[in-house]
Amino acid sequence: MANRAHRRSTRAQALAAPSRLKTAGHSPSLPPPAAAGQLPGIRPLLPFGAIVAASRQALSGPMRRLSWLKLTVVSVFCLGLAMSWRLWIGPRSFPTAPVSDLLPSSLYPVDVVLFAVLFAVAAGIIVSAKPQKFIFAFLGLIAAFCLFDQTRWQPWVYQYGALLAALALFSWDSADTHGQRRTLNIARLIVAMTYVFSGLQKLNPNFIDNDFPWIVEPITNLVPSARRPLHALGMAAPFVQIAFGVGLLTARYRRVSLALAVSMHVFILAMFGPFGHDWNAIIWPWTAAMAVLDLLLFAGREEFSAGEIFRTDGHPYHVGVLVLFALLPFLSFVNRWDSYLSSALYSGNLTEAQIYASDAGKDSLPAPVGARFVHTAPDTHVLSLQRWAMEELNVFPYPETRVYRAIAKAVCGQARSPTKIVLLVHEQRMFASRPETGYRCRDL
Repeated sequence: MANRAHRRSTRAQALAAPSRLKTAGHSPSLPPPAAAGQLPGIRPLLPFGAIVAASRQALSGPMRRLSWLKLTVVSVFCLGLAMSWRLWIGPRSFPTAPVSDLLPSSLYPVDVVLFAVLFAVAAGIIVSAKPQKFIFAFLGLIAAFCLFDQTRWQPWVYQYGALLAALALFSWDSADTHGQRRTLNIARLIVAMTYVFSGLQKLNPNFIDNDFPWIVEPITNLVPSARRPLHALGMAAPFVQIAFGVGLLTARYRRVSLALAVSMHVFILAMFGPFGHDWNAIIWPWTAAMAVLDLLLFAGREEFSAGEIFRTDGHPYHVGVLVLFALLPFLSFVNRWDSYLSSALYSGNLTEAQIYASDAGKDSLPAPVGARFVHTAPDTHVLSLQRWAMEELNVFPYPETRVYRAIAKAVCGQARSPTKIVLLVHEQRMFASRPETGYRCRDL
């Protein structure tokens, strides 16, 4: 009897099982994810599902601003790295410029392995609820790469690195509201000061008369009559940028400043994008990311003041960001701090350089380098370091005399007739610019 009753019970459970699976989603004791977890083939995917669920919660929970900030910065950082991969791992004919002559010019094939590790670590940053160790590892690798070539000190690398460092120093505890607020204010300080100094750097005739007219050529080529009003806009642009950079820090003018900042990035994308100049694609994701950062950091109803953003309370990193982004850039105007660390991209205020060579000097160079020269006059060939870097590395060279000299020294080292090669550097700063200076190979 007992066996017969047991068989009837087992048969009843088996017949009822499909019904339970169908109604599990409506059972208060077995929510849909738990019911799905019982299905064959689903259980092995649960760790990934948990990661996705945690990420979704982070992006919509109390730390959503920081989570979106992390996702945005890491994503565009990796996109920039991928778009400029020759800058990081080659192969390339454009020389490296290590911070010291004691460092080797190449780390191949170690650099290839480390470059791949960068993306793996970036994935860890994105999916981890406590990403500090991954961020520090990522920044450590980037710093190592930058030691071996100063051309990698691009403005977007500098800014993304500073933002990631702020995120690395946060506890990533949802109860740490003070830490959340400080981290966001550090990020706001970085972004706002970038705008302010970018505007200050543009206060020069070269930007108004040359750089801005070139930027708006996609418009003036179609509508020539727009040249005059756009020239007026070029004269006003530096002041407008300074104004909305400051306005983002104020409660009264934040909303209009946010609209102006986002509009500026839309305008830049239109001018530099595929329907404009189709030029310098590496800044496209950076420009789009800046618009996203503006919305993440300055939109919404959260109240904060300029005093709170600038008040460091002795926090070491907050003090460091204040110095790096709000004080030291002033020294760039007198040629005592690097331009790319002072928001000077497309400002008309950057140092440029060319290498000149005679017929004999050009012919004595390896073919990949010699082919970059342009014949400009009898027995005269010119190599623009800006054009060379952009064509090969998809970035501009780091615009400092010491870096140009290091690059020219490497070129001279490859020449059989180095006496026929000269580097000419033209410094452009608001004050204390040196006139065009020539360096022979023996002077480098």
